[in-house]
Amino acid sequence: MRREGVAGASVRGVAREAGLSMGSVRHVFANQDDLLRFAMGAVIDQATRRIEAGVASRAAAVAEGRALDAALALLEEVLPLDDERLAEARVWSAFATQAMTDPAMTAIRQEADQGVRQLCHDCLWGLGELNQLHPDRDLERETDRLWALLDGLTLHLLVDGGAGHAERAPSVLRTHLLDLAMPPPAA
Repeated sequence: MRREGVAGASVRGVAREAGLSMGSVRHVFANQDDLLRFAMGAVIDQATRRIEAGVASRAAAVAEGRALDAALALLEEVLPLDDERLAEARVWSAFATQAMTDPAMTAIRQEADQGVRQLCHDCLWGLGELNQLHPDRDLERETDRLWALLDGLTLHLLVDGGAGHAERAPSVLRTHLLDLAMPPPAA
C-alpha cells in the first residue's frame, strides 16, 4: 500500500506482493473493501501502540514540569510527520472517503475519529489539571477546536507534505496549546 497507495491496493496486488495465490488471499479478503477495513484496523492498532509506548516518557516530561511538551508529543502521534504516519493518514483518508457511501465502514471511521477526539479531550483535561488550560476555557469546545486543528494539519500534510508543513505543524500545534492557557477572546 505504501508504494502504490491505497487506491492501488487490491486483493490481487496483496497476493502478488505476498507471493500467495489469489484464492488464499480471497479466503481472508473477499474484496478491496475488506482489505481496506483490515488496513484501517491496523492503523488504529499501530497508533494505539505508539501512544501507549510513549506513556513513560510523557509522564517523565510532566514530572519535570514540561506538561506542554508531553501534550505536544502525544498529539504528534496522530499527525503524519513521518513515512509511517503518512501511510496511516493515507489509509484513514481513503477509509473516510469510502465510509461516506458505505455504511459498513461508517462505524469503524467513527471509532477512529472518536478515538482522536478523546485523545484531544484527555490531553486538554490533563493540561487543565496542571493549570495549563485557562479556567474560562470550555473543555468540550476546546476539544472540538483541537480536533479540527489536528484534522486540518493532517489534510495539509497529506496534500502538501513536501511543502514544509511537516516542519511547521508542531509549531502551529504548540502555539495553539500555549494560547489555551490565556483567557478566551470576548464573545
